[in-house]
Amino acid sequence: MDIKLVDRGREGELILIGKLDSTNSAQVGELFLKTADRFTDITLNMSGLKYISSAGIRSLRNLYMKVRGNGGEMSIINASPYVEEVLEMVGYAEMFNLK
Repeated sequence: MDIKLVDRGREGELILIGKLDSTNSAQVGELFLKTADRFTDITLNMSGLKYISSAGIRSLRNLYMKVRGNGGEMSIINASPYVEEVLEMVGYAEMFNLK
């Protein structure tokens, strides 16, 4: 999985490319939390994310909790129909401000 960071001042945009699953969710989760320490608001651009597992969803939830705890907002943009469907099935699409 590749992640690119775009610095937009208070907001950080993370561009996710590949698969977010149990093989990389711990490492990605650490990166997410470090990013949440640096930026108030975070946008996850999922245009290149092909697959997400329950471990990946847990990393997203942990990021969301950290961002909200810091008084910020998290949103997801450009999710593929598959990823969008998974997030809707687990009830997180609205919580994650899926656009």
